[in-house]
Amino acid sequence: MQDVQSLGGDNIQEARNVKIIFATLTDDQANLLRSLGAKVNKVGSVKPPVPPSQVAPPLPIVPPPVAIYTPEFLVWAAGWEDLRSITSPPLYGAGLNLAFIDTGIRETHEKIAGRVVYSKNFTSDPMEDAYDHGSGVASIALSIAPLCNILNLKVIDSAGYGTEEAVVLAVDECIGLWDTRPEIAPAVINMSIGAPDDGNPDNPMRVACREAIARGIWIFAAAGNEGPDAGTMNMPACEQYVGAVGSVGYEPFTISKFSSRGPSKEGLIKPDGVFFGENISMASSKDDTAMVVKSGTSFAVPLASGMGILYYEGVYRNVQVTRPITIRAVPMAIQPMTEQELVDTWLYRICLKPEGELVAKDNNYGYGLPFGPLIKDALQIREGIDLSTVTSAAAFLMALGMLAMVGKMAVGAARK
Repeated sequence: MQDVQSLGGDNIQEARNVKIIFATLTDDQANLLRSLGAKVNKVGSVKPPVPPSQVAPPLPIVPPPVAIYTPEFLVWAAGWEDLRSITSPPLYGAGLNLAFIDTGIRETHEKIAGRVVYSKNFTSDPMEDAYDHGSGVASIALSIAPLCNILNLKVIDSAGYGTEEAVVLAVDECIGLWDTRPEIAPAVINMSIGAPDDGNPDNPMRVACREAIARGIWIFAAAGNEGPDAGTMNMPACEQYVGAVGSVGYEPFTISKFSSRGPSKEGLIKPDGVFFGENISMASSKDDTAMVVKSGTSFAVPLASGMGILYYEGVYRNVQVTRPITIRAVPMAIQPMTEQELVDTWLYRICLKPEGELVAKDNNYGYGLPFGPLIKDALQIREGIDLSTVTSAAAFLMALGMLAMVGKMAVGAARK
């Protein structure tokens, strides 16, 4: 901070917990900081993934009706509803906190009212969801974890744009809450936003995410809507242990055409998994009862985040299940797993893909769709049919049936 000030940096903002400083610098000032051992990057922009285009056929052809799915239906379809009963009382997210770094949330909407416990605006716009995005994202997560608390962190303006600086400051805020207000500190951060993967591991947004994950906060982020081309993964979803979420349809159960594919610019296989992201009914910010139907990886992410909250709730209640579990589940029962453990150790055991797809992680589906019966099987909680070998779309449906410029730059505070 002192070096930036002494060199005449302007508009200085410090993200203390992630050790990043933002400032307006000339190229000469930036080069001087680099000579002192600091890492200096230009700050880019972020936005929610562009919605998949809706192309209407020429008249007089009438397009077929589009199925609309409620989040509650999709929760049932993936076999997650039954997971609530692995503890008593059931899991509904009570006492857990979920942060949305997004466009803001209409806090008075009937699908959200009473759940927001903390709000902060990192933009110059009013604290509202004028872009009509964050409200829908939050309402989807609340379909899984209806009793969790919401942190509303606005980083995107009414035009749908934000900065990496705002995102980093929001992540830094989440980390800071662990030290200052642990009762509302988030266990999970939902980021249905992104920017093009620049292949730079020192990008400030990726550095901030790594620090949050190191503190034990899970982060799920949108893969992006730039599919079906390969190498279209968004940032921060491209970061190794940020949970990158792609989209699949319910019927047919296959990867959404718009869902971004890996690999990352650094060659990582991404996404990590997929959730339903097509034709979902959700809250709209237009008024307190308005609903809207949307598709996109933005709306697959909160399904992952909601599941993360239920996991944390189970752990924090020491997984007091109503029936025995085997020793394999004991480490999960004692303390939360890291997001690295989730990605590297558990996802391959609890996910399924359509028939004919690679069993291993791939750049379309990642590990696949987390499936409730497989999650119970991984915990060795089996009731009725053994679904441990469910790997195909056909079996999935069967199981469902049964169940030089002056610019803003980011300066790494740590010196070599």
